[in-house]
Amino acid sequence: MIALKPQPYADFCCPQCDSQVEVETGDVRIAGMHSYIDCTCRKCGFSFYQMLPVGHHVEVPFAIAKDNLEVYHHHQDYQWLAEIVQQAFPPVKREVSVERRIFKVHHEVVILNALDFLYGHSLLKLYNAQHHLDNHPSLGLILIIPQAFEWMVPAGCAEAWIVDLKLGELKKSYSAISEFVSAQFQRFGRIYLSNAYSHPDFTKVDIRRFTGVEPFHIENFTGTTPRVTFVLREDRWWHPHQADHWFYRVCRKIGWLKMGGKLLSKRQKQLVESTIRYVQKELPDTEFYIVGLGTIGSFNGTAHDSRVNCITTDVEREWCDIYSKSHVVVGFHGSNMLLPTAFSAGCVEILPEDRFGNMVQDLSVRYNDRRQLFFYRFSDQYSKPSDVAAKVVAMIRDYAGYYRNMCKRVYTSGE
Repeated sequence: MIALKPQPYADFCCPQCDSQVEVETGDVRIAGMHSYIDCTCRKCGFSFYQMLPVGHHVEVPFAIAKDNLEVYHHHQDYQWLAEIVQQAFPPVKREVSVERRIFKVHHEVVILNALDFLYGHSLLKLYNAQHHLDNHPSLGLILIIPQAFEWMVPAGCAEAWIVDLKLGELKKSYSAISEFVSAQFQRFGRIYLSNAYSHPDFTKVDIRRFTGVEPFHIENFTGTTPRVTFVLREDRWWHPHQADHWFYRVCRKIGWLKMGGKLLSKRQKQLVESTIRYVQKELPDTEFYIVGLGTIGSFNGTAHDSRVNCITTDVEREWCDIYSKSHVVVGFHGSNMLLPTAFSAGCVEILPEDRFGNMVQDLSVRYNDRRQLFFYRFSDQYSKPSDVAAKVVAMIRDYAGYYRNMCKRVYTSGE
């Protein structure tokens, strides 16, 4: 945790002259997804905003000059983050509604800022709430969340500050959010800020506390009718051939993606239907479900189609219930896989080559033994339906023997 009040965090140097003892700190600002301190160096006169070690900033101590908004950092691997920071400054001056919900009064608090313009990043930050609730019971936990995550506020929080902005709008910072947070600071005698780590240990995350839905009971894996759920997107696709990927890139470049995306979604639907047929040949009793945003194409009774054109809280809960009864979920790499894998027993992920460096980033790995490898399998973006189906069938058919031979009879520490 990072101390904000009464004495704010100050473990950083001036990015211009490297002086530490001469940096004068001012107000703490939370104007959106970035949390930072207003600073001035008394030695060289440089004025800057120092990013606090929160979320992706934990590893990289970014600073940004007040005058020209130049970003200072020492890690070229984080150039993508520097570009995101630049988009957030200067803060936008417009009205933003922030609803304050108080569940119980505390005078000493820890604030978890889960605002982000990417769904997955925001969800991963929110998962940090469980750590604070369990390990810092004397501090009231305050969540700052986008309205889209209001339904996931876990029991035990002291307050929730709900920001009425769409996720895409959170690329920017907002003076109205900063002013609201600063005004609330006056109510507390001691304030800490959560580091909001971006990649929690999922084996310790109890997803029920966030959703009210229990995950798949692995002890019932062999005793229930097999269910396979496909998580589809209409902005990222499983391609049958490399030519389809090049078609996508051309459409994106010339602005035809809305029209071209319909064709790509139909091609993806054919791959899904073919995969279903392969699985049915081996496991004829299997049930199939389809979820996702967008409803292009009909599955004509081959699967229960629960896709929608607009996501609501009721839809989210319905999908979570579907995942929780799924032996395997199949989907394209992305934040859309975080909740499915938090509930299902296993998954097959379509992983494109340009995302190899992000492998497992979007999976909520539930196991801490060899089942990590057994239940989380990957196929490239041009995989044949027969290859994906083979992975699905192997998980369902082989689990009992695998668990008995590889997981159940092993030495443990101290034996």
